[in-house]
Amino acid sequence: MMNEVINWPFTIVFFVALLGLLVSVMLLTVNQTDIFPNRLLAGYLGCFSLLALNYSLMTTSFFLQFPHTWRILAWASFCFAPFGYLYVRSVLEQNFWFRKKDLLWFIPGFIHTACLIPFFVLSSAEKQVILEKIIANRKLIIVEPESLLYDGLGVWMRVGVIVASAFAQMRILYKWRPIIYRNEGNHQNITNYKWLVLFSLTMLVFCILIVFQVFFHMVMPADLNLLVLFTIAFTILFICSSLLYRPSILYGMRGWLQQPVAPASDAPIPDQTELATESADPSTVAIDKKKIYLSVDQGNTIRQVLENHLLVNSPYRKTGYTISDLSNEVSIPSYLLSAFINQEYGKNFNELINEYRVDFFLDLVKQPDANSQYKLEALGKEAGFNTRASFIRAVKKKTGLTPSDFVTKNDS
Repeated sequence: MMNEVINWPFTIVFFVALLGLLVSVMLLTVNQTDIFPNRLLAGYLGCFSLLALNYSLMTTSFFLQFPHTWRILAWASFCFAPFGYLYVRSVLEQNFWFRKKDLLWFIPGFIHTACLIPFFVLSSAEKQVILEKIIANRKLIIVEPESLLYDGLGVWMRVGVIVASAFAQMRILYKWRPIIYRNEGNHQNITNYKWLVLFSLTMLVFCILIVFQVFFHMVMPADLNLLVLFTIAFTILFICSSLLYRPSILYGMRGWLQQPVAPASDAPIPDQTELATESADPSTVAIDKKKIYLSVDQGNTIRQVLENHLLVNSPYRKTGYTISDLSNEVSIPSYLLSAFINQEYGKNFNELINEYRVDFFLDLVKQPDANSQYKLEALGKEAGFNTRASFIRAVKKKTGLTPSDFVTKNDS
């Protein structure tokens, strides 16, 4: 299990794990679609990458040289599968927050980690003695003699969480399939559903491998570590390449799928409470900051409030306008507003705002004598564009022409 030299499987899986960690951090910090399902995907990818890192280090003498690092990543093996299931469910059910019962998925990992505390506080010499015994008898890795749990219970807890999560994923995908495919014209939803299926299948394959690995460790000397290592690496590369090739999967499903056809029996019942009434102020709408989902009526209300605010008040004309600014103006949490824009319009906040800016610019140049009063770049600033490059890029994306070409065509 722990070889004395760093080998090529370690090198490959180690760098793939670093790639996975980098992408998970980007999903949490850099990505413009900072919505709940993508945070769950970041959690899955981060835990899976830590698991890959741990497995790769087990092919070396690293833990023997640094015994205090042994088992410190054990929690990741309990958490990645629940994150995967919750990610798939949140995309399909269009959730924006955790349910309280979702925390139950993480209790086994908490219990296992707590039972390792006596081992964590041991001295380096005492840990080395335990590790040397594990090196001499690889079956002890499954038994986990350093834990307070009954011998072997920890690994079966892992297997139980992984199997239950994989089963839950496949079950919810099966129940949602007819809902997704009832509108075959919505290619984005079908594409996203196929992505979720492939994502879940990779986890199912890993689940099967883990079960076989545990079995072989207990009954025979066969070692599946190399196969598990490369399965982990392939899964990380598959997720990263999918996000790079088709970033639209981060936007989630288009439209509101909770109604009129009820989805799975375990899906939340849509809340019919109105977010705004006819007498309510049309410029703002109050939203629970821990809203789990939106009903169709609520989605329609938010769209009406959002579009009314953008059309009437034109806040996008301020340079450096952010989603936090819009969130404060319409009293909708930014995480929910970002998810709503992705889901309703199939684009991110910056793309939506730039479309409004381009429309403002196009209306402006159609006014009599507009071109004689302003320079072209001044018109872009008037519309809210901060840089010349973003101005040209947005106008060309909308019209197929550069701003100067559009003005020339409009004047002719």
